[in-house]
Amino acid sequence: MSASAIFDCVAIPERTKSLKILILTNLYPPQVLGGYERSIADFARLLQQRGHQVQVLTSDAPGLFGVHESRYPEPPIDRAFLLLGEWSSEGARHFDQETIRDRIQSNLQALNQSIDTFQPDVCFAGNLDFLEAGVELIDALLSRNIPIAHYVMNANPGYAPEFAPRRSSYRYITCSNWIIHSLVEKGYPIANAQTIYPGADVETFYQPELPKRDRLRIAYASLVAPYKGADILVEALAILNASGIEFSATIAGGTFLPEFVEALKSFTDEEGLSDRIEFPGVLSRQQLRELYQTHNVLVFPSRFQEPFGISQIEAMAAGLTLITSGTGGAGEIVYHGEDGLLFESENALSLAEALSSLAANPEVWEQLAYKGQRKAMTEFTQMKALFKLESILLELVAV
Repeated sequence: MSASAIFDCVAIPERTKSLKILILTNLYPPQVLGGYERSIADFARLLQQRGHQVQVLTSDAPGLFGVHESRYPEPPIDRAFLLLGEWSSEGARHFDQETIRDRIQSNLQALNQSIDTFQPDVCFAGNLDFLEAGVELIDALLSRNIPIAHYVMNANPGYAPEFAPRRSSYRYITCSNWIIHSLVEKGYPIANAQTIYPGADVETFYQPELPKRDRLRIAYASLVAPYKGADILVEALAILNASGIEFSATIAGGTFLPEFVEALKSFTDEEGLSDRIEFPGVLSRQQLRELYQTHNVLVFPSRFQEPFGISQIEAMAAGLTLITSGTGGAGEIVYHGEDGLLFESENALSLAEALSSLAANPEVWEQLAYKGQRKAMTEFTQMKALFKLESILLELVAV
């Protein structure tokens, strides 16, 4: 089925009002750490394409760089914010208290200047980590009667529960139902919270013909780090090799821990797998599309409680069969045995069994791939997410 035939059934609502939307987020492409900032950028571009006026207010972190291409023009970006901490291979750390106080004041000045110049109707907030000590920016917006829709894609919204705003003009939107449960457990007020799955650029990744299933051609496309579970995949591949199952694999993605990648390569050498497993590093969006054209399975082996996992949707749209650990919100993407497969997190044998089941049951494999692709193309589109977000923004402005 063609992509256009699938999308013909998707109704496009008429835009009722053009909004002036101020987007606040700690990082913005091409300065990225992961899927959070990419999703906020996708929303920013799509909202502008939809006819709204968009202004992005973010930081300047040139040490973080990752390509995030789009078919849509970039809105105006002001990188005036100063972060209250930094990320490194050793994790995240805050600066000293004096530096934080000075930077908060600078950020408040930048925000008020942006409000005065742009005169926004509403704020769409993204990742506030390293922007808020309490809720200084949020309070500044609410005090000027600017409603806020806060898109939460982490287990917490960037501030402690005791600082959580309790006003109807501030609304949580989450990327998965798991995030809502996480907020509840931590004591955040979520009475008006709503889940909007972030969606993926499925039209770009869609392939009209399902990939060949002649043998297992396995892809991994994520940060290559212990918490993402690349080592679990490599162990599973060693089990497949010992069982005599034919396969090839590509482990693509950047890393903060080059020594971890070297350890994976050493293990593959020891197991005699170096001719079957490639480590190409970071891929551009075009290279990722090309990767999916030559593979038929995506393994998402994260041991981390994932907020969602957009790479899973992109691969499904390309016709790859998804095998996922389903941790956190990632477990909301497929139904096991219907449109993908789940395996026990951190269990290489469970993953190997899921992979080998595909090779042993080609007809089942084909149905999983077909239903997974159709689900990605209808349930997890950017347009579907955009229209839900637009509706909430309009509601907030109307209050």
